[in-house]
Amino acid sequence: MAYASTVNGIEAETGEEIISTPYDPGQVKVDYKPFSIFQVMRKIRLGELDLHPDFQRHLVWDATRQSRLVESVLISVPLPAFYLDALTTNHWVVVDGLQRLSALNKFCNQNDLRLHNLEFLKELEGCNFEELPRFYQQQIEETHLNLYIIQPDVPDEVKFTIFYRINTGGVVLTRQEIRHCLYHGPATAFLKNLAESKKFMIVTGNSIPTKHMDDRECVLRFLAFHLVPYTEYQTSNFDAFLGQTMRRLNQMHESERSKLRELFFEMLNRARTVFGDYAFRKLYELDGRRYPINKALFETWATLLLQHDERKLTERKETILHEFAHVMQNDDDFNKSISQSIGSVKSVQKRFSSIENLLTKALT
Repeated sequence: MAYASTVNGIEAETGEEIISTPYDPGQVKVDYKPFSIFQVMRKIRLGELDLHPDFQRHLVWDATRQSRLVESVLISVPLPAFYLDALTTNHWVVVDGLQRLSALNKFCNQNDLRLHNLEFLKELEGCNFEELPRFYQQQIEETHLNLYIIQPDVPDEVKFTIFYRINTGGVVLTRQEIRHCLYHGPATAFLKNLAESKKFMIVTGNSIPTKHMDDRECVLRFLAFHLVPYTEYQTSNFDAFLGQTMRRLNQMHESERSKLRELFFEMLNRARTVFGDYAFRKLYELDGRRYPINKALFETWATLLLQHDERKLTERKETILHEFAHVMQNDDDFNKSISQSIGSVKSVQKRFSSIENLLTKALT
């Protein structure tokens, strides 16, 4: 029996998702605008260009790399293009180039970077922006950056594809991090709050990595299938499905998100009661190997546990565990549905219907 590999402490999923209805390429609208560093730094100061300070996620360049970026500008080495998402005409979010713009902001706006370990301009070692000779300051301010602006009327699913395809820098964003950029607002704060809750960490054994937002994606996937029953999932574009959920969370009233929060914690209580330390993990034998968290199992069990009486779940938990181990040992199609091409309609229907049938059998 083949098992999926583990990446960063969570089980990896394999197989590329297929978009059943590709969008019209004519919907790709990206404008080119050459802006001076002076203009870009001013937009950052005014809050018109958002660097998402909560999105630095342990990826800030060290002083040497930041300093050599500044040195590249000073010796007239062209910088790669920057991609920005125009939420409105005057509010842009960085898509590609976050670390470079953050380094320039730290040096030019915050005056909080002293040049370190330069290769060519040794005489500038230890200088911050204000201490540079004026002609060097002008060299920086007047250097033009190549900005590509994704226009506000571009549909979200098109933006996601653009984000994913241009995201080729030294620090590549995950799909959830791209969603964080696309739908920044109440939804991102809500997911962060739930993923950082003590109860979530206890039930998952604090084993889901936070660096690339795998924890927030697990929460989002539960919410997506709680809000849209799996029987109504017909898209085969899993990224669009999760994006629609984040958009919906952004549009909700706070009272609606509060109810979802209560359901989330109720779900965690049930998962802990039934599975103990094996919650949301593959199970081939009772008290056997403890596998990593599996995202597809997380969304499936999390959604379906809420649809059954808590008292019965507690009473029949041993039966549930036995039945689950039996499915894992004998149903190859189920194993594929939680490991390969997990966003296809076939995989979604298979894993949800299998667990739903399992629970019905165990609880009657």
